[in-house]
Amino acid sequence: MSRRLLLLFLFVGLSLLCAQEPAKAEGPHQDDNMVWKIVNFAIFAGGIGYLLVKFAPSFFNARSADIQKAIQEATGLKMDADLRYSEIDRKMANLSSEVGKLRAEAQAEMEREHARMIAQTNEEIAYIQKSTAAQIEALRGEGADKLRVYATHEALALAEARLRERLASADQNDLYGDFVHLIERGKN
Repeated sequence: MSRRLLLLFLFVGLSLLCAQEPAKAEGPHQDDNMVWKIVNFAIFAGGIGYLLVKFAPSFFNARSADIQKAIQEATGLKMDADLRYSEIDRKMANLSSEVGKLRAEAQAEMEREHARMIAQTNEEIAYIQKSTAAQIEALRGEGADKLRVYATHEALALAEARLRERLASADQNDLYGDFVHLIERGKN
C-alpha cells in the first residue's frame, strides 16, 4: 500500500511541476504565481519527505530482511554445493581404486567361470568317450557275433562239401569205421 501511495504522490507532484500556464503578459502577477509555485513545491516536497520518513525505513528494513534471507539461503546452498563437491572429489580420488577393485572382481569372476566351463567340458568329453567306448564295444560284439555266424556257416558249408565229396568217393564201411573211431575217441 505504501508503494501505491508513494506512486500517487509522485504522479501528482510531477503533473503539477510539468503543467504550464498559458503565457500571460509579464507583470506583477508573475511574481505572485512564482511564490505560489514555490509554496506548492515546498508542500509537495514536505509531503514526499514525510512519506519517505514514515514508509521508507519499513520498506528498506523489509527489503534488507529479504536480502539477508536470500544471502542465508545462498550461503546454505553454497555450503551444500561445497559438501557435494567435496564428496565428489573424495569419490573421484577413490575412483581409481574402485575401478581396480571392480577389475579384480571381474577377473576373478572370469577365472571362476573359465574353470567351471573347463570342468563342464571335461565332464562332457568323459561322457562322450564313455558313450563312444560303449558303442564301439557293442559294435565289436555285434561284429564278432556276425563273424562267428559267418564263420560257422562257412565251416558248415565246407564240412558239408567235404562230406559230400567223401560220401561220393568213399565206401560205406570206411564211413562206419570212422564214425565208430570218433565215438571211441570221444569216450576217452
